[in-house]
Formats: sequence, structure tokens, C-alpha cells
Amino acid sequence: MAAPTVLYLHGGPALAPVFERARYPEATHIHWWHQPLAKPCAERPYRDLLDAALAELQRVAGEGGQPLTLMASSFGAHLAVHLARQAPQLVKDIVLLAPTYNPEDASLRLARRAFRVHSHDHHAGKLAAALSMYEHDPGRPRFWDVFGALTLLPDVTELYFGPTGGAQAASDFRALIQQPGAFDGPSSVAISDDFAALDHTPVASPFTGPVSVLFGTYDPIIDADKDRTLWETVFPQASFFTVETGHFPLLELSLEACLDPA
Repeated sequence: MAAPTVLYLHGGPALAPVFERARYPEATHIHWWHQPLAKPCAERPYRDLLDAALAELQRVAGEGGQPLTLMASSFGAHLAVHLARQAPQLVKDIVLLAPTYNPEDASLRLARRAFRVHSHDHHAGKLAAALSMYEHDPGRPRFWDVFGALTLLPDVTELYFGPTGGAQAASDFRALIQQPGAFDGPSSVAISDDFAALDHTPVASPFTGPVSVLFGTYDPIIDADKDRTLWETVFPQASFFTVETGHFPLLELSLEACLDPA
């Protein structure tokens, strides 16, 4: 079997690439990296994840003897930024799929969208109260209150998908995420909180190779105009594309369309 030419950095955090592997079982040229979970009581779980990502890039690129394409989804874009900064010589090009620059803002945007869609649900009042408390006292504890209230609403996963993927993609997503090992809540909280505690002022990357950024027209969590400005600071050479998907282009488009949007 030929060595992988693409390193896939999934989002989440702590969301395994079970969806992508199920959709593209023949894509042996892609290394669907299953990121390690946060260790119990780890002091720097997000930074541990960055170290693990760099080690994985060095291992896969070393075994193949060539630079790799980094394909990153959602939160995984921050891992791609780190790898491009630490080892640009090991990166051939970068594809960012619905990259989420500020995960907290993105989740709050999703919560507000979910409230508008499900305003008549009997749990909607809890979400409205949590959002109001966050606005008066922002911070991680209030943020997690919002997230907890959001999970009480029905069919929230359907909001992630555009009309092309539709209810079937959302149904597949719900089924797969219930598989053992598909998602680890404690790791997600630990990594997210460690990430939020750091400064993420955008800084230009030393990587000067090709970069493609895909934003979904129906993405409920990203403000494409705002985020484009941030990603342009990191990758001034980036080409931006708008695709007819929600937040997971790789689950609604073909693999080829994501890797080569031009």
C-alpha cells in the first residue's frame, strides 16, 4: 500500500474521524488521524494535542519521504496552523474545511440559531436564560451552561447540514457519534478550556505554499466574512471558496471537491 499523502485533522475537539472513514472507505491515500484524548488531570491538554499532531506529521511524512497535504476540518484548522508554523518543510499544501477560528463564538452562534429554530420547544427557555446569563457574565462556566442547555433541544445536529446533505446526513451523523470512541466529552471540555485560555491573535504563518479555505453557505456557526479576515492574516496567500454545504463540507461534497475546490 502506498504511503498516505494527506494528513486529516478532524475537528471537535475529541471528535473521532468515524464519519469520514465511513464515507470514504477506499481513500487509503488519506491518514485519518485519530487524535489522542486528554490525559486525566493534564495541565495543558490543548498544547499536548499540538505536540501529538506535530509528532504525527513528522512520523507520516518521514515514512512517506515527502511533504503532506494537511486537510483540516473545523477546530482542526488550529492544528494545521501549528504544524505549518513548526514544520513548514513537511507541508505541501493546506485545505481548511469550515475552519473555526473562535470556537466559543461559533458555539454561541449555533446556540442562538438553535433557539430561533426551536423557540417553541419546552427547553427553549433554559437556553434563553443561559444565553442571557452569558451575555451579562461571559466566561467559560457560563459558556458551558449554554452548551448544556443547547443539548436539550431536539435535532440540533440537523442544523450543521445544508439542503444537499439534508436529514439523511444528520441522521448518519447522529448514528455514528453514538459509537464507542466517536466522541469523548471530558477531553473536549479539557482541550477547549485550555485552548480558550491562550492568546489567539492571528499571526502570519511562515508557510508560503498553497492554502484553500472552504466556507459553507449554510454553516450555522461561522461568520464567513469575519473569519475570512482572520484567516487572511494567517495565510495571506489563501484562496477562499464558498460551497453549498453546512459545517461539514467533507460529509456533503465529494472528497475531490474538497481537496481541489478550484
